Amino acid sequence: MTEDATAAPVESLGLDGFETGVLAVLRHVCLSFAAPEGQSWRHAFAIATERWGPARGPEVVTGLLPVLDALAETRRAPFAVMDPLSLAVRGRVTADEAGLMRLIAAMRRERTGAARGEIAGLAEGRADPGLIAAALAFAARHRAAEGHAARAPAPVRVLH
Repeated sequence: MTEDATAAPVESLGLDGFETGVLAVLRHVCLSFAAPEGQSWRHAFAIATERWGPARGPEVVTGLLPVLDALAETRRAPFAVMDPLSLAVRGRVTADEAGLMRLIAAMRRERTGAARGEIAGLAEGRADPGLIAAALAFAARHRAAEGHAARAPAPVRVLH
């Protein structure tokens, strides 16, 4: 956990409401890994349930776990997050948080080029297949509305 007040503002990432909620949940999950006795995972589930309801909320939290596991497996450096309980830094993001949130945003909108760059940054220069698969699976379950609107509708075939 960090409290770097000089880090970038969350707004600079251009996240939608879902992604902003994911960032809050992500921080609590990471805090739970760093200090299991604090049981911050309970906050993660409470926030997710409040934001997305009792069915979808826990699905968002558990959907993040494979992404975080893949990050832990591919990185040598620890994944830095802001302290979710600090009001002083809640509106800021670490470079790691920014990279992951840009990755999720890009994948939710099927922006492959942007996603590739974020994967390389998060995986310390590698195109890690485990991280790619986990992030794609999360993004596929939580598509951005913009991503759907950008797709052309399938052509209609009339069969006689």
